[in-house]
Amino acid sequence: MTLYSHSRLSQYENCKFAYNLHYNEGYKSPYETIEAFLGSRVHETLEKLYRDLENDKLDSLEDLLDFYCVMWDDQWHDGIINSSRYDDYVHHDDGVRCIEEYYKRFYPFDQLCIAGLETDEVLELPDGNTWSVRIDKFAFKGDTFYVCDYKTGNRMKSQSEADSDRQLAMYAKWVRDKYGKDKKVKLIWHMLKFDKDVESTRTNFELDRTVEKVVDEISEIEHCKEWPTNESALCNWCVYRHKCPLFKDQYPEE
Repeated sequence: MTLYSHSRLSQYENCKFAYNLHYNEGYKSPYETIEAFLGSRVHETLEKLYRDLENDKLDSLEDLLDFYCVMWDDQWHDGIINSSRYDDYVHHDDGVRCIEEYYKRFYPFDQLCIAGLETDEVLELPDGNTWSVRIDKFAFKGDTFYVCDYKTGNRMKSQSEADSDRQLAMYAKWVRDKYGKDKKVKLIWHMLKFDKDVESTRTNFELDRTVEKVVDEISEIEHCKEWPTNESALCNWCVYRHKCPLFKDQYPEE
């Protein structure tokens, strides 16, 4: 039995070489993109907000920004890759704006009842494998469940992207398997840099089709024998670039 996830399948789709290096050989890269670093700091700040609310403490905006800045400094390391045209401080300030706008829009944060934060659940797949269910904010209101995912990307995602997103669908499948196939599930992307949301839903038929496609791709992965590189624009942000044969001249020490 293997634990799969959206990011794991995406890595296979983007570059089999990187997938094999990380998931089959167990290599842990010392590098991290600044975009991922920013996302982690914003995620943990919003997690603090809601966890403190569970303990009847409403953090001020200043409290959260102080926490964010401390975590940014504490977690910063030499392996951070900045391939953008912006300096590190610009990314830092982007995170500040994400938190500020989210706070002002949702204050006092009583719109939903929180059922889970950064959930650590698994969805059982028909082939015996499992799927990681890591929901940023899982909540409910009345008879409707809400799967909320924070996005800190620089591009506003479209409605069609939300309606076809695999990760959201698999999370919705977990909700309905756990709480009932007739439950209403709203899937929400909080597009933090744009202070907007993209909302989606799925039918049970759509969820079953998504699971079928996931199982088919997992079968392909488990029968894969060759792990070629795949040069693309994503190489500039790849945390395995220093191990890749396509760029060996740039990393002679490797």
